[in-house]
Amino acid sequence: MKVPPASEEHLDALLAEEQRELEGFIALLEREQAVLATGAIDQLQSVAEEKSGAFGRLARAGRKRSEGLVRIGITGSAGTHAALAALPETSPVRRRWLALRQSADRAQALNHQNGALIRLRLTRNHQALALLLSLSEQAATYGPNGTAFAPPAARHIDIA
Repeated sequence: MKVPPASEEHLDALLAEEQRELEGFIALLEREQAVLATGAIDQLQSVAEEKSGAFGRLARAGRKRSEGLVRIGITGSAGTHAALAALPETSPVRRRWLALRQSADRAQALNHQNGALIRLRLTRNHQALALLLSLSEQAATYGPNGTAFAPPAARHIDIA
């Protein structure tokens, strides 16, 4: 199925809206990455809230694009790709679609990188917690008379 010439302008506007929303989402992913990289965790809550709102707007723009394509008889991912690939290389709609795909790839890469940073921070936090817990088990404490004593070793009871 080809994109009817009369529908190209409307489709271009829908793609432009989706591209704007995606660029805003990418900016938030980049901000999230900076927060994760610098350890400014106190900023993470506001970034997450903004990201949630931006994702909602991006999803709405994507639905509008899909609905616009369905109205002109283009359905599914394969149909969309085929119809847009059939446009001349100079077509603004085709150029915008390619830019949108590149931006989507960028967003996906940033999202994966941010996930890796979160997993790294989580692993480090677990390691630090394990170290602190093991040190606290070894630490001497003081009795009521001020003398130091080691806590009793944990006893393990075997069940036979």
